[in-house]
Amino acid sequence: MKNLNLLLILFLVVLAGCKTQKIAPKPIPVAPQVAAPVVATPPAAAPAKPVKQGNISSKEERFSTATGETADYGSNKYFVIMGSFSVLENAKRLKETLATENFHPVILKNETGMFRVCGNSYAEEAAARARIAEVRAQFSKYSDIWLLIRKQ
Repeated sequence: MKNLNLLLILFLVVLAGCKTQKIAPKPIPVAPQVAAPVVATPPAAAPAKPVKQGNISSKEERFSTATGETADYGSNKYFVIMGSFSVLENAKRLKETLATENFHPVILKNETGMFRVCGNSYAEEAAARARIAEVRAQFSKYSDIWLLIRKQ
């Protein structure tokens, strides 16, 4: 009898310890709302923002023309760099692109082996900075161009 009472108490404790879980009802799918088509008007051409000359980064280094390149930059000291690559083939691709956009690109190679694609060269720093600002205003894809100063 003791065993039966003990089993009954144990059974009641186990039942009291087990709580039933309430299962949340499944959500009712909502039909997607169909919005009326919106006719977008083309934005008005925004005037080009003038680029501050202070935003133009520059670097001074020694370089020469890359193999197979002919350059007529003479005594020019300031170079507008359109792209910088560690692989010559990538520099050649950019040079071809720039040539179709009326630039006169030249590939330069610095002492560490980087290939710099130069779009223009100038004797005066102000002229080079003005050209960089002009290119940035005309070609947003060349917003990261910079000024290379030939180290003597």
